Amino acid sequence: MQITIHKSGELLESTKQVINEKVNKLETFYDRIERADVYIKDGDGNTANGHTVSVRLAIPGNDLVAEYNDQSIKRAIAEVTEALRRQIKKHKEKNNDHHQGMTQAAAVLPVEDELDEDIAVSEEQL
Repeated sequence: MQITIHKSGELLESTKQVINEKVNKLETFYDRIERADVYIKDGDGNTANGHTVSVRLAIPGNDLVAEYNDQSIKRAIAEVTEALRRQIKKHKEKNNDHHQGMTQAAAVLPVEDELDEDIAVSEEQL
């Protein structure tokens, strides 16, 4: 997965490392993540506003996006990646439910066909 960090100023190496570790860990939950765009925006100068961190994960279908505001960039990235982990879980459950419904419907059809053949064989034997 390609990770791109967008920020107007410089980041400490330790902050970049935390961002890369946290975002890369999301691949353990979903291996079809194509790229991650991390946006870090400084507050308006008010220390209560801190930093806004948003992450967009490019996946097949709709992208997943989460945003969090905190005085600490590292804490904000931890919260954002946790929110994305929950979104990935929901996304996977939704897709699995959809595919299971198709699989179950497809599985029913051959069973019915096999029963018809068994009935035909039984009639010939009588």
